[in-house]
Amino acid sequence: MTKPTQRILVIIDGSNFYHKAKKLAPEVHLSNLDYIKLCRLITELDNFRVEYCVGEIKLDKRNPKSERLYSSQQALFYQLEKQQVKIEKGYILKVGNVYHEKGVDVRIALDICFIVSSDTDILPAVKDAIAEGKEVVYVGFEDFFSWAMSINCSRRRIITKKMLEACQCTH
Repeated sequence: MTKPTQRILVIIDGSNFYHKAKKLAPEVHLSNLDYIKLCRLITELDNFRVEYCVGEIKLDKRNPKSERLYSSQQALFYQLEKQQVKIEKGYILKVGNVYHEKGVDVRIALDICFIVSSDTDILPAVKDAIAEGKEVVYVGFEDFFSWAMSINCSRRRIITKKMLEACQCTH
């Protein structure tokens, strides 16, 4: 009996992706990135589903930094929704003047295939998925590669600066 074609899931750890991509290609505007095209380059497939996992920024009109971050994230959400990328929202915890993303790693652990994240907090979930016979592909950045993720996943792929530049929307 043949198995029906399975869809591939690409999970993007939003915060991790943002920081690594901005270091690799600071001239690329991530709110104008063609995420579907990038995922095609990563997977070398056309049949996949994309989830973007990120802590949701709450608007605090008394805080200019909150207003800027909120506005930028809303522009990103608009772009992702236009591309039919599912947004999985965690939350942002403010400790002093530092913001921390929470509730996203747990979501990432639920479904795994291609993981665009160098966050080793998800290694237990990766190991469990592999033990269950699932293939887990680590997707890192050419200048910011996690060897721990690489050696614990089934395969690895690299996002290059040229890939990010090629996925910049021109409209």
